[in-house]
Order: sequence, then C-alpha cells, then structure tokens
Amino acid sequence: MKKRDRMLLVVYIIIGAAVMLAGLLSDIGRYSSMLFAGGFAFSLSSFLQLVRYWYHMRPENREKYQEKLHQQQIDLKDERKVQLRHRAGYIAWAATMILCFAGAFAASLFQGNAQLVFVLFGAAAAEYVGATVIYKYLCRKM
Repeated sequence: MKKRDRMLLVVYIIIGAAVMLAGLLSDIGRYSSMLFAGGFAFSLSSFLQLVRYWYHMRPENREKYQEKLHQQQIDLKDERKVQLRHRAGYIAWAATMILCFAGAFAASLFQGNAQLVFVLFGAAAAEYVGATVIYKYLCRKM
C-alpha cells in the first residue's frame, strides 16, 4: 500500500468521524441515526484496512503475505477458476432474481415496507453466500 493510499484511509476515518458527529448533533428523526451508523461503518472499515496493512507488513508476516498475494495472482489468471467464477455468479444471480420476485410477492401480501426491506436485504446476503458456496462446490467437483 502506497503512502498516498494510507493517507486516504486516514482521511476516510476523519470523514466518517465527521459524519458520525453530524448524526449525533442533528435531530432529524431516524436519519440522524442512519448518519451515525454510516459514519461509524465508514470509519471502522477504513481503520480495519489500516490495521490489516500494518499486520501484513510486519517483518514476521511479510513473507507469508507475499506468498498469499502471489497465489491470488495465479488464481485470478487461471482459466478454469475464471470459468467457475462466471458460472457461480450466473447461478447466484438467477437465484437472487427468484428470491427478489418471491420477496416482492411476500411484501405485497403483508402490505408493509419493513418486510420488503428485510426480504431484499436477505436476498442480497443470500446471493453473496450462495455464490461463495457454489464456487467452492464447483472447485471441488472439477
């Protein structure tokens, strides 16, 4: 990670803290809590990126991390794994579309917005988990 990238992460932490502060000081109903949560998530993810960089660049972890990066580069260019990623993505996308339609139908039955948000969020989470599981299954199968 370049020095510029590290500085950008520090700037992101500061921006996240400012958004958190704006959420605390403002009184605009649920939007103030959303501001606080968004700022917290922004700051925390940037902070964790810095911690991850610091951990991997320690002398005792550097060689292991370089091996991991090298293996990732090989995996990204491996034609078989590229095809498996494409197939897993397509299958997960198709399943998500079915879940989104089923979720919209269920939300219309219950006549509520909270249910719609919950169902669509669940569909997005299921897509991520499903794609990962399908990819690992296809890797073992081939």
